[in-house]
Amino acid sequence: MEKLPVMNRHFTLYEINNTVKFALDQTFPHACWITAEIADLKLNQKGHCYLELVEKKDGKTIAQIKAAIWAYEFRKIAPKFQKAAGEALKQGMNILFLAEVTFHEVYGLSLSLKDIDPSYTLGEMARKKKEVIERLTKEGVIVLNKSLPLPPAPQRIAVISSPTAAGYADFFSQLDNNTYGYKFMHLLFPAVMQGPDTESSVIGRLHEVKKQKDCYDVVVIIRGGGSVIDLNWFDDYPLAYQIAGFPLPVITGIGHEKDDTVADIVAHTRMKTPTAVAEFLISGMRRFELAVLDLHDRMTTTATRILKDEGHGLDGLTHRLSTVPLRMTADQRSRLLLDLSELKGHIKHRLQRETGRLDSIEQAVRHLDPAGVLRRGYSITRHKGHVVKEAANLKKWAVIETRLMHGSVLSIVQERKEENRGEQKQTDNLLPGFE
Repeated sequence: MEKLPVMNRHFTLYEINNTVKFALDQTFPHACWITAEIADLKLNQKGHCYLELVEKKDGKTIAQIKAAIWAYEFRKIAPKFQKAAGEALKQGMNILFLAEVTFHEVYGLSLSLKDIDPSYTLGEMARKKKEVIERLTKEGVIVLNKSLPLPPAPQRIAVISSPTAAGYADFFSQLDNNTYGYKFMHLLFPAVMQGPDTESSVIGRLHEVKKQKDCYDVVVIIRGGGSVIDLNWFDDYPLAYQIAGFPLPVITGIGHEKDDTVADIVAHTRMKTPTAVAEFLISGMRRFELAVLDLHDRMTTTATRILKDEGHGLDGLTHRLSTVPLRMTADQRSRLLLDLSELKGHIKHRLQRETGRLDSIEQAVRHLDPAGVLRRGYSITRHKGHVVKEAANLKKWAVIETRLMHGSVLSIVQERKEENRGEQKQTDNLLPGFE
């Protein structure tokens, strides 16, 4: 094993830290202005504020340091910042602060904040917002959502909001209790609407709505109030990009009147408050109803006019037809009467001829009537209901019925007399009692 060289001089840990402290004191003899992002912020019971400050590049942390605002300074800095920025110091803010660089031999490097410039925070937000808008414009997506047609009757609404948001209850109350009695179908997709999780939460809900986009007409993003800094989360590029390219019209009612967030700029329609969004949807339904009523009135008027015009035309045609006989000449009327007389004679002759034919047929039918045959002295013999025409068809002992003009006789065949080549043979004798 190789031995390490023995040094004639070595340093203690204290000496190292003390040397670092001396170098920092020489480099930063006075307080200096520094920029950083607040990664974490905590207040203790004594009024001291402890910060975790970071610097990021391309989303990655490249520097980190602890800082503190002692209670005496914090009582002055905090109200001043909130009054100017409209929001208290919080996680996620980029700040420009005056601080002393301190190094303690035991506790290490830290910053002691003496002052914070709120204009930098506002300016930094404005700069970031401008960059996001320029990027969206360059990519050609900033007006995509605005180009979507707004449904004429937006009734199916996907709502992205926090159930505890200030304008949440106002929105649904205004929508469901509208004076016209319109019915809206709405479903809440709960999301975080404040703080560092805003972006990922809202984007997640947008993805959920997109999966069932055929079930909704529009998407509403409502929040209800907040300071400029508090609404800074709606200026982030990823969220704005998702809204710009969303397949349904997006209506925002984040709750501020002075400035638009980037989310407002890329949305289809921006309203000031959640209540204003509800009124906008109700007005859309009202415009649709009035358009339908107007169309109904115009159709009724047109149909009435057409029926009236056609009625006048029919009346004129009827009048013209009724006057045709009056315009006939005397010769035309004479020819018409002659034709009618000839037609009557032809019909009369045809009826007489057909009547004669019917009489002849009737006489023939009467001549063939069995009753007439019996009146002339003939009889009709039947066996089992069938007329007997030949003796050969009867068997010995067969029962036959002979029908006379008056009455009938039942007989039993004992002998048959058949005709044979013109000669006759006597074979039949009636049984006693059948005479």
